[in-house]
This record gives sequence, structure tokens and C-alpha cells, in this order.
Amino acid sequence: MYIDDFFHSLTLLQPTYQFINEDFFRDKKYIQIISNDQMPLDIHIKTPAQNYLIYSDLHDLKHLYAYELDSLYHYINEISQFKITIPSTQAIYLEAGILEAIYLYDHLFKTSFKHYSSLLLPLFHLYHILIGHPYKNKEAYPHTYALPFLHQLYVTRFYYFIIQYCYFRFQCQQSHSLTHPYHFELLVENKLSQYLQLSPIHHIADLTYLNNQQLDDYIGQMLNAS
Repeated sequence: MYIDDFFHSLTLLQPTYQFINEDFFRDKKYIQIISNDQMPLDIHIKTPAQNYLIYSDLHDLKHLYAYELDSLYHYINEISQFKITIPSTQAIYLEAGILEAIYLYDHLFKTSFKHYSSLLLPLFHLYHILIGHPYKNKEAYPHTYALPFLHQLYVTRFYYFIIQYCYFRFQCQQSHSLTHPYHFELLVENKLSQYLQLSPIHHIADLTYLNNQQLDDYIGQMLNAS
């Protein structure tokens, strides 16, 4: 079953890759991101690195601290290496795969995927970032909505989820050769917009025009178990 293989492939979506969450900044004030050669001598450094997020505690604004970002940047670079598409002559399969992945993500986030909630964002919040309006997430994520490296982190994780899904969906079910399209990010944004406008979606085939009994059965079992 390709869905089982897909979930086993999500090795880069583990709780150990949390890095920074909303709770960390609940009593912090974000200052700026700087490199090591720009670091003032009076800032407390816990872990040596090349890139830092400078912040202060709200109850002690006189002292500045540095949070190393190298491991996060390395992770973003690693997860960004995953690429997948289908040739333009078979674009319908890529579009269907993206919609199916979004549909699965949506259901998982609301049910059994909750232990990843610190790693991922709900679809509406992701869409706000994709269209360049992260300020619309301020109410839900008041302490981190303005951090650009977290935007990049959440978006690349979303792409990774979709790419891995499409790979296992069509490598296992089809014999298509997969290539890399320049418009993948735009296609994801358009399909996410389409999905959100029509949500809630009860049968993804109504959007994809491509039957997928395995996915229907999995979603059905998940809903019955919740």
C-alpha cells in the first residue's frame, strides 16, 4: 500500500526537528538575525554558530541573547533537496497528486497527525505565507508570525510532504518518469487556493477526476477511528 510507504518516508518530519516553537517566544522579544562576524561582544552566546537570532527576555530587555540558526538552515537546505514532478504531457497526474496530498494533510492535521502540530501549520495559515500575507497569522501565532525563517521552514516542510506523497503515489501506481518543473511552487499555491475555496471536501475525486480507492479507504478508516 503506497500510503504506508509514504508515511515511512517522512523521516524529516519528526519531533526532533522542531527547532523553535511558539512557546519559546512567548516571553521573548525578537530583535534581528545576524551573522557571526556581526555579533556584538556583549551578547550571550550559548552555542557557537555562523548565524543567530538575537532576542531578549521581556522581563529583562537590557540583556540580549543569541539563538543559533545554523542547524535550522542546514535542515531547510536538506529538506529542500527533495524535488519531484511529472512531465507537462502528464500534468494532470501532478495536479491530482498535489490535491490528494493537501486533502490527506488536512485530515491528518485534524486527527492522527496532531503530534506533528508543532512542526506544521494548518492549511489556511500556510496559504497566508505562500501569498505573502503572514501578518494574517498574528492572532493564531502572535509570537512567531513575523519570523521569516519560520515561514521558510513551514513552507519547505509542506512541499516535502507533497513531494513525498506524489513520489509514492505515482512511482508505485504508474510508470511515469519524474522530472522537475519550474512551476511547482506556483502550482501548489494554486491547488491549495482551489482546495480552500471548496473546503470541506468530502470526495477528492470531485476535484481531481482521478479515482483513488486506497486514499478513500484510508481517510474513511481514519474518520471512523477519530
